[in-house]
Amino acid sequence: MKTIYLRRTLLNRCPRCGKGPVLKNLFHRFEECSECKLVYSREDGFFIGGIPISYGLICLLWIIPLLIAWSLDWLARDWFLGLCFGGAFALPILSYRYCQCLWLGLYFVFAEHEMPEEGEDSV
Repeated sequence: MKTIYLRRTLLNRCPRCGKGPVLKNLFHRFEECSECKLVYSREDGFFIGGIPISYGLICLLWIIPLLIAWSLDWLARDWFLGLCFGGAFALPILSYRYCQCLWLGLYFVFAEHEMPEEGEDSV
């Protein structure tokens, strides 16, 4: 049952019911599920957990492949630096809300006991 929370948030769905979206668009998140009324934020500062997820994904999927390409001379130094700095500014902005969505799913994977039952107060 635990991994279903993460699977649902990977698809931008409520971790409890799997129906309502978590993200409105690339830059905005809903405060609660439109279907089951689960309040997404568990406490003040809850979604700061999306920052290390964003950092990890950018390193894994952007910086490391660029370093490998540069070290194998597949990429000129100017291109390497431009892509690194461009990605360093653009990717966190573009990925942060989705990483908040992933954080929500991971939170309930490891703290399943905090998932309120449908119908009870979500906070």
